[in-house]
Amino acid sequence: MNQFINSSIIQQLPKDHFGSVTQEVLGLLSSGQCAGIYGIPGYGMDYFAKHIALLLNTKYPEIELVFLNLELENNKIDILEKEFSRITGQGKINEITMAKYLESNKLVVILSEVYSPNYKRLFRFLSAIRELNQQNFTVLTVANYTIFKHADKYLQNGNNLFTPLRKIDNFGLEGVKRIIKINNDEYKWNIPLDLTKKILFLSGGNPALVYSICMAIYYEGEKILDHTRKLVKYQPLNFRLAEIAELITKLTIEEQIQIGVLNNNGTIFSELLVEYLKNNEIEGLDKLFPDLTKTDRKILTLFIRNPGIIIDKDQLSLILDQTADTYSEWAIYKAVARVRDKIRDRYTIRTLKGRGWRMEGK
Repeated sequence: MNQFINSSIIQQLPKDHFGSVTQEVLGLLSSGQCAGIYGIPGYGMDYFAKHIALLLNTKYPEIELVFLNLELENNKIDILEKEFSRITGQGKINEITMAKYLESNKLVVILSEVYSPNYKRLFRFLSAIRELNQQNFTVLTVANYTIFKHADKYLQNGNNLFTPLRKIDNFGLEGVKRIIKINNDEYKWNIPLDLTKKILFLSGGNPALVYSICMAIYYEGEKILDHTRKLVKYQPLNFRLAEIAELITKLTIEEQIQIGVLNNNGTIFSELLVEYLKNNEIEGLDKLFPDLTKTDRKILTLFIRNPGIIIDKDQLSLILDQTADTYSEWAIYKAVARVRDKIRDRYTIRTLKGRGWRMEGK
């Protein structure tokens, strides 16, 4: 379970690579507290989990550690029971054996790549063990945005596992430069460091976007940075941007700011994401509804991807590329009415006074 120690990239990361949250999490885990970590897709979920694991092994060698990647492992409880059996030296794990072991030993479980609150049996299993000795048994959950958005659902099955919640922020100039250097060393890419500011501007400091931009430069040349439309179509980047773009339809404006999709002033954090949102739509809409304009198709795409969900004015304002200076409720209402008239044979867009609009099928 500790093969992550040999990862060359993890070993290159400085202790403060992810900022002050790293030392805070180490302090929580070593003092008997749990934590939940989240961020924008591509924030480095598995890297952060492995980074913490390596630092724990180095700084607190007396703490036993179990690392579990929920995306890679099946039979998760069976794996944990085998690890606990190995650690305690007991053939069979039960409350008595675990309680006795935890009387004089600390044990940390790191759950990596958690994408859903639906691991109910696993969370209840870990929660029950933590009740035996909360001082000596702690859990770090490194998750996607759902641990922030649906914290109540996580807590239903493990109310002693997931708090406090901490966010991994986007990286600044020095962090992006460090990521470029590490990728250059690991993959022999030789991306010029004088491109750091431009890469930061395009990526917004998201590690996965930085990586994918560097890959595009390596294979396509530096000039691709001057052609953002072509850049967003580069498949690894397009995939990452699509992941992040989904949050705009799933989170409120306030939640998007809290998670980092939007900056505090309401602007989108990445110039590439802005370009992606300007041009991305569901394929085939032009054939299904030939009267739709490009803007109409983007609005309809938002509704189709969120059936039964209320779409508010702020979400539509982003699609219409409105700014604080050009914001117009009248333009938003007119845009929705225009789309509604053109698709009335197949879909209904219902107005919910004071709340927004919701699409319903015929």
